[in-house]
Amino acid sequence: MKKLITNANVFNGTDNKLVENVSVLIEDNLIIKIGDIDPSTADEVIDAKGGTVMPGLIDAHVHITLSGSFDVMDSMTREEMAIRSAKISKEMLMRGFTTCRDVGGNTLGLKNAIDSGYATGPRILPSQAAISQTCGHSDYRQNQAQERLANGHEDSPLMKSGTFKVADGRTEVLRAVREQLFKGASQIKIMAGGGASSTFDPLDTLQYTLDEMKAAVEAASDYGTYVAAHIHTTPAMLRAAEAGVMCFEHATIMDDEIAKIIKDKGIWVVPSYFTASLIAERKIPLPNEETYKKTERVGKAMFKSADLIKKYGIENLAYGTDCVGTSNVHETQMQELGAIEKTFDTITALRMATSNCGRLFEMSTYQHPYQEGKLGQIIEGAYADLLIIDGNPLEGVDCVMSDDAKKVIMKDGEVYKNTL
Repeated sequence: MKKLITNANVFNGTDNKLVENVSVLIEDNLIIKIGDIDPSTADEVIDAKGGTVMPGLIDAHVHITLSGSFDVMDSMTREEMAIRSAKISKEMLMRGFTTCRDVGGNTLGLKNAIDSGYATGPRILPSQAAISQTCGHSDYRQNQAQERLANGHEDSPLMKSGTFKVADGRTEVLRAVREQLFKGASQIKIMAGGGASSTFDPLDTLQYTLDEMKAAVEAASDYGTYVAAHIHTTPAMLRAAEAGVMCFEHATIMDDEIAKIIKDKGIWVVPSYFTASLIAERKIPLPNEETYKKTERVGKAMFKSADLIKKYGIENLAYGTDCVGTSNVHETQMQELGAIEKTFDTITALRMATSNCGRLFEMSTYQHPYQEGKLGQIIEGAYADLLIIDGNPLEGVDCVMSDDAKKVIMKDGEVYKNTL
């Protein structure tokens, strides 16, 4: 089956200019040619009417299964979490996000259902359970009466769901990483420092010893993939960099030393500027005053770290929203694009949400579940994951953020929206 998009301008995901007045030929689920193409060669023609073809958006930091506050989710069955996750994933695709990396959630079943046509949503690169030490950011017991039971079982339904995993010491960490790989993880997520949303781990705590972190990196590397770390403070980032962690989620409280190391080692940074602005202004409901204080600190610091990113020319930046909660919270996913544009510039925002994420995901090598084509680019040999926008994204991201301006949403060669 061949589809041809005509009368289009193309933003390829990388260049700061459009390829003007071309056609895009798609065969099955891949882009096979861009240029002057005879419409008679196609089975179906879509007239872009002068709109911009651009890559489908990619979010490198999602939690699809986290569809409520943690205390509410602690009362959900797995079936309820799964049904809510399916709704969130469909809404994500209809916002124009054709791929995501889930960095803490039992999402393999949802991914498989989407890939096989039993559910609707973006491509998912699962991390499965996010791993931490006891009393770390994955230890989501809601009170001090909840105890870890024998043989590693948890007295917390949320932890039992496979969203979080506690492992202590080299042997347990190796086993936990290998367990997530067995369950279909494309990459590994660990918690390398304190969290803003969790109650019992102060933000400045160092979590995991250097040896434990190295164990996670070794086990992931042996399977051709990498470790991403939830991380806020400079001391935690220094330890993680030494251990070989290659992706910092948040990287909030930087100094010059760690910024230079991030640049020199090519470590990826996945910030969340829109969420940071919300938590800095106490616009996200939280359970207690201590948590509000932690999140305020994180929100205000993240924008200061952006100055260091600019100063040292850190280019390995990927789009991540870190939305947790009901559908109305996940609906803010698109707002991150505008927050990045305001913090940096338009082309940085567009690259972070497209080709940069594609490059980051390639670090999963043979653990990458989508190896047939490129992600995040409009080039020959890329997946036919694309949007047709009424407007020029390079002149400002407002047209990408507008649902009305997104005339076509296509994933894997299949059209999910067409209002041309």
